[in-house]
Amino acid sequence: MSEKKSISNLFKLYFFLIFGALGTLITYIPLHFKRLNFSGSQISLIQVLGSFALIVIAPKYGLLFDNAANKRNVLIISLLIMICSLGTIGYFQAFLPILLLWVIYRTVTGPLYSISENLSYGVMTHQNSTFGAIRLWGSVGYALATLAGGWTYQNFGLKANNLTFFVLMGLSVIVLLLMPAKAFEIEKDPLEKELNLVGVFKLILRNRFLLLMALALAISDPTQDGVRSFEPIFLENLGLQASMIGLANMLSALTEVPFMIYADRVIQKIGIRQIILFVFIFDIARRLAVWLFPFTGVVFATSVMTSLSFTFRLVCSITLINLCLPKQVTSAANAFVGVTLFSLGYMLSNALGGMIYDTWGNQPIYLMGAAFSLISLILALFAGELAVAPKPKVQNQAP
Repeated sequence: MSEKKSISNLFKLYFFLIFGALGTLITYIPLHFKRLNFSGSQISLIQVLGSFALIVIAPKYGLLFDNAANKRNVLIISLLIMICSLGTIGYFQAFLPILLLWVIYRTVTGPLYSISENLSYGVMTHQNSTFGAIRLWGSVGYALATLAGGWTYQNFGLKANNLTFFVLMGLSVIVLLLMPAKAFEIEKDPLEKELNLVGVFKLILRNRFLLLMALALAISDPTQDGVRSFEPIFLENLGLQASMIGLANMLSALTEVPFMIYADRVIQKIGIRQIILFVFIFDIARRLAVWLFPFTGVVFATSVMTSLSFTFRLVCSITLINLCLPKQVTSAANAFVGVTLFSLGYMLSNALGGMIYDTWGNQPIYLMGAAFSLISLILALFAGELAVAPKPKVQNQAP
């Protein structure tokens, strides 16, 4: 019991640190790009090429993790790459070095967070705990870091935020080193045969509910990234200082906490299909609200409301994979659905978002977000009911 409690507490601390590190920088990098006089098209190109790298790398990365003998080292190396890429963007002003560093950062960060979340989901399930109860500490870390990061950025610039980022990431490496080996074990059914990427894709394609819901989720959340990439700039254009933008992100992250605590139970009680449908309808409403009423208070409030749809979308996505597929391929499948498919949405929304921003400004970007959420809703309605895919079995050998 003491080892189980130790693993649980270390995962909480790990999520607190890695999401806190992300929160110190990710909200303020678009403002940094603006200060460097990057155009909307340049900002979009940075995001699009980063997402393209994810499409190529993520599934292979997930399968590598599933099959790795030392999963701890895979995560540590990923953290070190993230430190050397995202952590050094603030020291450059030229477009090409920043573009290269961003692509490297995006290549590892998507799989890193997806795999970490999937790993904790499996571990906590066997300890009679919930994924949400562990993952909420990431929201707390992100909330505190974005609030402090807004004040730091406003007064000292992005380089000061980098120092906090380095400290938090270094501590997260130490936490991984302290974790018991059992924390990195993934239970496998000995009757299930090992699958390559093609085999994982086939499993997803055979399950209509999983496939259409994955596509719906990939269109919904990632296409909001075109909104999120320019929202800090929109808020600054409306007169908000970086500290207030940080406050909006802090409130959004903090309000994720109660949703994270109860998300698993709500999904189990109401049903994963109903929750996903609600999330799409909710996103349509909040994006249309900004398009119709592009005022500071509305943008601020709907930004905070991201917590509800983000939390349930995240937990539903991971739960969906673990319900429908064999345990030994869930990391690869989560990387494919939560990173590769989502990256297609990131590419599309950021490319359109940059063109819209340069041509018409921020407001029409929210109409784009509502339109993509509507497409997601239609796909989810056609997905039908949850159907657990049959797990592949090894045929019994003749004696």
